[in-house]
Amino acid sequence: MACVLKLEPLTVEAFAPFGDVLEYRMGNHPRRNFAAELFNERGGARPNLRVQRTQPTRLPLDMTLIERHRHSSQMFAPLSGGPYLVVVFPSALDGSPLLNEGRAFAAEGNQAINYHRDIWHHGFAALGGAGTFLMLRWEDGSLGDEEFLPLAAPIRVEG
Repeated sequence: MACVLKLEPLTVEAFAPFGDVLEYRMGNHPRRNFAAELFNERGGARPNLRVQRTQPTRLPLDMTLIERHRHSSQMFAPLSGGPYLVVVFPSALDGSPLLNEGRAFAAEGNQAINYHRDIWHHGFAALGGAGTFLMLRWEDGSLGDEEFLPLAAPIRVEG
């Protein structure tokens, strides 16, 4: 196993290099306009708002595949209120993932996330129990919608 990532709580500050955490905390204003950096650079792409049911993932998890969306941000918002897994990797100047700098977060069921464009990440995974989520991403039906990268060696996520 080349790399092991330890699960940490999802916070606005820790996730900032990768995207936005959308949450309401006591004391916040009831409305927060422009709460995330939604992005699309392709004129022909349309927003795809998808409802997605995901079966639970157990830890430890050995990841063998990651993905990115070079032309669009991607947002996930839990509808079922359960925790979920968020695994991200920064990109090198050439666009390849910096696998040794990956982070694994445990998101609470009252937190949504918005990946910035071009952020490498693991596919979506519910923790504890099955989950229902909204996903928003711009798509034009081309291979540019998403890029997958098989990992040369699995990366383990531990709780």
